[in-house]
Order: sequence, then structure tokens, then C-alpha cells
Amino acid sequence: MPRSLLTLVEPARLGVSIVFFLHGLSAGTWLSRIPSVQEQLGLGEAALGLALLGSGLGSLVTMLPAGALIGRYGSRAMVAATVVPWSISLWLIALAGNGPTLFGALVIWGASGGSLDVAMNAQGSAIQTLRGRPILSSLHGLWSLGTMAGGAISAFLTSLQVSVQIQFLFEAPLLLASVVGASRAMLGGGGGQPGFALARPRRALLALAVVTFCGVTAEGAMFDWSGVYLRRVFGAPDGVAATGAVWVAGSMAIGRLVGDPFTARFGAPQLARGCAVLAAVGMATVILAPAPAVVFAGLVALGFGLSILVPLAFGAAGRAPGMQPGAAIAAVATVGYFGFLAAPPTIGIIAERLGLRGAFGLLLVLLILIGVLAPATGDQSAR
Repeated sequence: MPRSLLTLVEPARLGVSIVFFLHGLSAGTWLSRIPSVQEQLGLGEAALGLALLGSGLGSLVTMLPAGALIGRYGSRAMVAATVVPWSISLWLIALAGNGPTLFGALVIWGASGGSLDVAMNAQGSAIQTLRGRPILSSLHGLWSLGTMAGGAISAFLTSLQVSVQIQFLFEAPLLLASVVGASRAMLGGGGGQPGFALARPRRALLALAVVTFCGVTAEGAMFDWSGVYLRRVFGAPDGVAATGAVWVAGSMAIGRLVGDPFTARFGAPQLARGCAVLAAVGMATVILAPAPAVVFAGLVALGFGLSILVPLAFGAAGRAPGMQPGAAIAAVATVGYFGFLAAPPTIGIIAERLGLRGAFGLLLVLLILIGVLAPATGDQSAR
């Protein structure tokens, strides 16, 4: 790589790495606080599931416009624009007093966070193209590390009986300042695409979208419900229940940080199939677990299995012929992240009838489907 180009790419990679980490950190702090918020607001499983629907709904309705705006103004500008409502939404979550107000706050959280997600992935794809080596898996690994760190912070503060309100009111402005500062090092340009054409998944991307949907649904369900599962089924203390998402995030972080060399060695399709099998084994372990320790082991296996699936799908989308990488990623993410919309209410409603063990059986079926569609993560231009 020419030295002049290196001086642009490496600071940009550092900047987008910080944003990935902080995006995950914010998610981890909220996800680990869900059991506390549920008890504080007196919400049942179904009511909580409907409130959590807001996050997925907000993400779903903004990702397609985000792809178009990235094409028009560039990913760096979108990062700077979306971080403001994203940080403010943390305050709104902290101030929610019932299910409907929590739903409204999470709509804003999901809309701004989803748009930021697409923008930072588009920036990562642009950097990956210039470097000529894969980095998306390691970037997603930093997101998982951030989620793990955020979950650990929330678990620690929960054990000290620090309220959600105090934690989020202090956290929001720190995230805002940090992301704005990091975005200044990112690659500029990349915009200027005429018009306002919404990105949409083409035929070659549909299988990747389904893979992303199944992986995101399982991931989101475990982030949202693992703590509740430990609390309600096993009677685990709040501090222990709050670590459920941390076990998933930690194993996902490790898997993603080592995912790029494994992809180069084994190829995306074989790696995706192996990861789907491991995730299915982990999910079955969680369902059949007789004690919290076994649940933690299942969550670790599930996290390792899920870790590389979404980066593989996004990487394949970014190589799809005939589409800009940012637009292709937005198209796959829009369909795939529908899992964040579907998982909370679906798991909650099924759990009301069959219990959480029965509801988790649906996730096992989705993980098996990923194994069937694993060949889609190969080279799209050659297919």
C-alpha cells in the first residue's frame, strides 16, 4: 500500500474501530439492564417483549433510507449525524416510566443505532477495500468486546445498586463526545450519489439476508432474554442474571477477533456451516440445561457459533457485483435485522404459552437453516 494512502487508511481504521467498540458498549449496558428495567416497571414477559419490539422496529424503518443517505453524503457524515439522537435515546430509556414510554424510547434507540450500524459497516467496507485485506470480522469483534464491557459495567453497577437512570444519564454525553471525536479520523467522501434511491436486496443477496436474519434473531434473543431466562427459570440473583449477555458477547468477541484468518484458511462457506453447527449445539445446551452453569456453557458455544456469521454475510454482500458495498450491506442488514424486530415479541408470546425453553426451540430451527444456506457466503461475483 502506498505510504500516502496508508496515512489515510490507518487513522480511519482506528476511528471506525472506536465507533464499533462504543456502539457495542452502549448496547451491552442496556441489554444487561433489561431484567432490572422489567422488574422496575413491573412488566411481564409478553409486555416486555412488546416494549423491546420498539428497538427492532426503529432499526427496520431507517436502514433502507440510511443506505441511500450514505450514498448521497458518505458514511462519515452519517456517523456524525446519527450519534446525536442515538445518545439522547439513552436518556429517554432511563426516564421511561411504563411499557409504552419504554417502547417509544427504544424506537428512537433502534432507529438511530441502526442507521449508525449501517454507516460504520459501510466505512469499514471502504477501508477493507483500500487495504486489500479483510477487517470486518475484527471490527465486529470489537463491537462484541464493547458489548461485553458494557454488560460487565452494568452487572457491576447493578451489584452496587446504582440505578439505571443514574448510569444512563452519565453515559450518554460521554458516548456522544467520543463518537464525534472518532468520526473525524474516518475516510471522507464516498457520497455524491445522485438522487435518493433506496437500497433493496437483489436476488443474489436474499440468501445472505436470510442467513443474517437467522443469526441476528438468535443473537438478539439471547441478548434480550438470557438474563430473564436465568432469573425466571433458575432464580439466579440480579447480578448473576445480568451476566447472561456478557457470556454471549465475550465468546462472540473472541470468535470475531480470530475470524479473518480462519476465513482466509477455510473459506467462508465451510466456516459458516461449521459455525452454524456449533451454535445449534450451544442452543440445545441452553434449552436442556439443568443449572445456570450449564446455561453459561451453552451461551459460550452459541456465541462462538454466531460470532462470524453476520460478518461473513456482510463481507459477501460487499463483494456483490452491480451494487456499491454500502448499499448492498444496507440491503442485507435491513432484511437481516428484521430479526431484532421479530425476536423479542415472538419469544415473549411463545414463552407465555410454552415457557422460555419451548420458545428457544424456534431459535434452534433457525440455526439449522443457516447451515443449509452457508454456501451463499462465498464469492457472489463467481456465482
